[in-house]
Formats: sequence, C-alpha cells, structure tokens
Amino acid sequence: MSQTSIPAEADEQRSSSAISLQNEALVWSLAPTEAYQPAPIDIAVCRAVELELEPLRWNNYELLPASVKLTNTGETVILSARWDSEQCPSLEGGPLEGRYLFSQLHFHWGLSALDGSEHTIDGYRLPLELHVIHFAERFGDQDTAQASPGGVLCLVYFFNLKSNPNRFVEPVVEALERILLPESYTKLEPFPLIDLFHAFTDEYFLYWGCTRNGPQVTPLLWLLSRTQEPLDFRQLKQFNRLLDRRMRPRCSLQPSDTARPSKGRHLFHVNPRTPMSVSTLRIEPPEKFAQTRWLVDRQPIDWSSPDACRQYVRLVREELAKKKQPPVEEDEKQCLEAGSNRSSEY
Repeated sequence: MSQTSIPAEADEQRSSSAISLQNEALVWSLAPTEAYQPAPIDIAVCRAVELELEPLRWNNYELLPASVKLTNTGETVILSARWDSEQCPSLEGGPLEGRYLFSQLHFHWGLSALDGSEHTIDGYRLPLELHVIHFAERFGDQDTAQASPGGVLCLVYFFNLKSNPNRFVEPVVEALERILLPESYTKLEPFPLIDLFHAFTDEYFLYWGCTRNGPQVTPLLWLLSRTQEPLDFRQLKQFNRLLDRRMRPRCSLQPSDTARPSKGRHLFHVNPRTPMSVSTLRIEPPEKFAQTRWLVDRQPIDWSSPDACRQYVRLVREELAKKKQPPVEEDEKQCLEAGSNRSSEY
C-alpha cells in the first residue's frame, strides 16, 4: 500500500504558520491589561522576547496622493493626505487583525539632538521620532477606533544625525518655514508617503501601551522599526523654529526618565534575522539610501570572503583619494582639450 509523502518544506511552512497564529493570539491576549499601561517606554533588546509572526503586508504606500497637507498644531507637526481612489495606504498581516488604514503622521523633537525622541533606546534619546498612525478599518474612523485596544496602531521610526541631508524628508523640512505660527498649514507637492520612512516586515519591536491627553486615554499597539532614518543638523534645527500656542519655540518637554516595562509587561522582538541580537537598533541604512550615501552599501564586496575587510579598506582609500584630487578648472579643461585637438592635426 503506497503512502503519500509530505515534502519537508511544506511541513515546515505549515508548522511556521501555526506558530505565527499562536503568537498572534498571545499578543492579543495581552491587550485588555497591557494596552492601558503607560507609553512610551524604554526599548532595550536585552529585555525583549523574540517572537515569530507572519510578515507585515504594506498596501498602496507607493500611490501618489491627490493632496498633502502639513499643519503646525502648536503641539506637533501633522502630515495628512487624501487619495482620489478608495485605495489608500494600509497594513495587514503580522500581529494585526484585519486591515489598518493610514490616518496621519507626526513628529516629536526636543531642544537638542540629545532629547528629541519620546521613546528611549537603552536609556538614551534620539534626535527625532516619527509616528505613523493607522486605525482598524472595522471601526470606520479613528475617533471610534481609539476607544478600543487594538483600534489604533502606531508605527515608530527613529532618526539619527548624519553629515549629509536626507533628500526624502527635505520637502517637509522646506515647508516648515511656511508654518512657523501655531494653527497654520500649507499644502505640499504630492509625493508617495513611503518616501518619509520605510516598509518593514521583520526586525521590529512590539508592545502595548496607552497615551493620555487630559482625561482621554488611548490604548495603542506600538510597532517600532529597528532601522533608523537619517537627517542632518540643519534639517533637525528647522523643527526648533516652530512656535507653540504661547508663541514660544515648540519642543517636546521629555521627563527625566521614560517608563521601563514593569515586571510582567511584554516587549517583543518580532522576526529577528539573527538570534541573540546585541544592539537595540541596527546600523544599516534603509534600502532607499543604498546607492546614494553609505559607502559600505555601494561596494561590490563579498562579505563572506576572508579577504573582505582588506577589499573594503582598499576601496575606502580609493574613494578618499578621489575626494582629495583638486577639481579641474573650466578654463584649464578647455586649454587641455584645445591642446589635444592641435596635436592631433600634425
């Protein structure tokens, strides 16, 4: 009697899918209690529990909006957008139940580059933090969704300082000049919102926590990317020029310390690419910068080769030597070309 064998790969896929569903159920079982604990918190990979979930699915983030609006609320800077079609950006998969629609994004910054982010990373703050807000489609709108745990999702991106400006965030930075006063707004030339941040399917932190605005409590599901976005000092300082409702430079007045997860509270490290990560944030840039700024990402090096480090050092020296070469003046260039042409006539 013949017996049909099941391919090992298919068996592994079913096993992985079952584990992901079990873990998704675990995440949602924590919502009734942990969603009402304070946020933001301190993020440290050493305290995070590794968790396997289905990949996140990013829908329609490459679509061009019909209009983009930037508003200085006196509390923060909010970017909102409108699409002509019903296909607005949305998220699915991962820990999410159903589809989550894009609502708005906003920034948090401080008086200096040392106190801008709301979350702390291993006890330290970063220059700028971006929140991308979504709400569950099943609730119809964000006002209804924010009353229930899991109704609102916040994606978090951290920015670090680089010597060169971030060309993707520059349209927003340039527009800040037009909204210095509170309750002012301006329209931007439409661009795909994904330009301001990056999609991720793995390597992120997850936890439950709530924000408070007076008597209003909003339970949130937080997803924090381990990959950082860049900006330079000039771009960061443009945020410091914005005025609040008291006509003073607006910045986030952060407490001296951010809440560490209390005993029994969960912080998850979702789908880590390598086990036992030692750093909370990754140093590799997002893929959109791979061919533009970071030298290490532009070099054809086989990093598995024993000679990889020697190759990299050689290429760095060549790159630096090119930068040290004095530029050829236009007049000198024309003289060289004219001399070359005359010599070819004889």
